[in-house]
Amino acid sequence: MTNVNSVFDMVRELILELKDVEENDVTLETTIESLSLDSLDFVEMQVVIKKKISVVLVPESFANSNISTLRQLCEFIVEQLKPVAVPV
Repeated sequence: MTNVNSVFDMVRELILELKDVEENDVTLETTIESLSLDSLDFVEMQVVIKKKISVVLVPESFANSNISTLRQLCEFIVEQLKPVAVPV
């Protein structure tokens, strides 16, 4: 089962590979803005998340969902994994 912590572990590892930041500086409360991610970093993140857990992140997701911290990003990803209820 994928939860916020497991998604965070994956996102954190990716950020540590992409950016020159200290491991302790990447927490659930870290703002995305403070990481200074560029467009290529976002593309890399999109590709990895799609490959590993089949969630598609589109730029509109950030604008429409008010995602500003890594916690909010991870919660958004976990929410996308929940099955949609089909009315009977």
